[in-house]
Amino acid sequence: MEIIEAIHNRRSIRGFKPDPVPRKVLEEILESCLWAPSARNTQSWEFAILGGKVMEEVKVRLNELVKADAKVNPDLGNPEFPEPYLTRAEEARDHIDRHQFPPGIEKLDEKRAEYWMRGGRFHDAPNGIILYTEKALGGRAILEGGIMAQTIALAALPYGLGTCLMQRPVWWPDMIKEVLGIPESKLLLMAIAVGYPNPEARVNNYERSREPLKTFAHWYGM
Repeated sequence: MEIIEAIHNRRSIRGFKPDPVPRKVLEEILESCLWAPSARNTQSWEFAILGGKVMEEVKVRLNELVKADAKVNPDLGNPEFPEPYLTRAEEARDHIDRHQFPPGIEKLDEKRAEYWMRGGRFHDAPNGIILYTEKALGGRAILEGGIMAQTIALAALPYGLGTCLMQRPVWWPDMIKEVLGIPESKLLLMAIAVGYPNPEARVNNYERSREPLKTFAHWYGM
């Protein structure tokens, strides 16, 4: 798969088949991703790769927290979106909602609630990756974590895998660190849901959109 094709084809997958991803496949993906850039080759990232009973335990714990509407305390904070970012986020949410719950669907409130719960537990993906770094490394390591997350999402595509880069599973870092034995000195950056996309899940097939380049590009001397 060509690089530009992969960038265009990557999308956030929110409906997965139950089949677990073989460890060998995940190892091959992450081995390739180790070539992602980092400042002065510090390679500041670490991965907690989840599957099997551990993944199920984390999902159960997350489900309990979401159901209880537990207070969130993510390591990276949870600031409110100012404009125009808030409008973009709300439009995307509403677009997804209209696509997967068309007019006339039965038990709408119940199905919306279940979708919200699934989002709290990796969208029920069979595998997950928690991406983290050392707190002491500061903002540069956070930036490198973002680079690594995108690299993983792109590297997964040739294997027929889908991913979703997520914040909700790391809204409660104390629980994640407790279950996985991650030291308090670490900063949880994000979670990545990983699995084989379910083609029958409507949420995977809504029409995506992006603002035009002129919204973001400021040209100087050209």
